[in-house]
Parts: sequence; structure tokens; C-alpha cells
Amino acid sequence: MRKAPRLARSIEIIYIFVVGSLHYWGALIRSGLIYGFSDAALSMLFFLQEAKGLSKIRSTTEQVETEKKSGNVPYGKVLSFIWTGLLSLCVASLLSIKMGVMNSISSLLLVTSLTLFSFYHVFLVLAVSLYSDRKETFEGKWFYAHTLDYLIRNPFKSLFVLMLTWSALGIAYFNLVLFIFLIPSIYWLMIQKGLRVRL
Repeated sequence: MRKAPRLARSIEIIYIFVVGSLHYWGALIRSGLIYGFSDAALSMLFFLQEAKGLSKIRSTTEQVETEKKSGNVPYGKVLSFIWTGLLSLCVASLLSIKMGVMNSISSLLLVTSLTLFSFYHVFLVLAVSLYSDRKETFEGKWFYAHTLDYLIRNPFKSLFVLMLTWSALGIAYFNLVLFIFLIPSIYWLMIQKGLRVRL
């Protein structure tokens, strides 16, 4: 008799994860793809906050209104553009190695771009997470100085974000459907739980 409620609960959780992931991709597209990482991530976090307790989900229009009231990450579009540029550089380096074009230069470029992207991605994820929490108020450059300070003072949390990111990319490589429909919600939920930022 207890299996039915557990099954219903599991289906509800999967449903919320799928809706959240689709909401993330929709926010990314609405923000213009190359400028949208921070907006989509913040939108995902607000969605998870609205789905707290996994009991109810607001409609998309109500969710968008909540996002507008909550504001955007300072300089979010510029930071997202840099994130997209670094990701593109990693992909271009990887493709040039696979095609056998300038192997030694491509290998160096790949290692450099992966290192830069990894550090920058961790920084941006921490910035979005801290901004969504807003326990303290920082403006503009001071907010990013606080984020950098948080990154340096919490190396294990930074490493957690990095390992979670590479795990998500590994899932994308092996199962793209699972990545599209579930991973964004699970990724950001685990980020929040791992960083112990309140939901």
C-alpha cells in the first residue's frame, strides 16, 4: 500500500525536474543563448525556490514575473558572453585536435582554454548562487569581489562545483536526452544543496 504514494512522489519529482529543465532551456533561448547563461541559471534557481517542497509549480507567466521582480545578476549578459566565448574556444580546440589540425598548438590551446573555462565557470556559478541567496547586499564590482573571496575561501565547495560540472558534461556526452530533460534541474539543485545556500 505504501508503494503507490512513493511511486506518485517519484513521478512528481521527475515531472518537476523535467519542467524545471525545460524552463531553463526556455530562459536560455529567451536571453539570446550567448548572453543567457546567468539569466537562465538565475531563472532555474527561482524555479527551484518556487517548487520548494516539491508540492506546487507556478505557471510560466507567474514565474517570469517573479524573476523580473527579483532582478538580474549585475553585468550578467557580459559575463555570459565571456562564458560562451570560452566554451566555444574549448569546443574549437577539441575539434581541431580530432581533425588533426596543428596538434601541438591545439593541445596547448585545449589545456589552456579548459583551465580558463573551468575556473570561470566555477566563479560564475558561485556568483549566480550567491546572488540568488542574497543574505548580504553587494553592488556591482563589490559583489564579484565577494564572489572571488568566497571561491578562494571555500576551495572544497569550488571543487564540488567543478566536479559536478564535469559529471554533467559526461552525462551529456553519453546520453544527450537525459542531459536535456533532467540535468539542469538536478545540477542546480545539487549546487544549492552542496553550497548550503538556502532554497
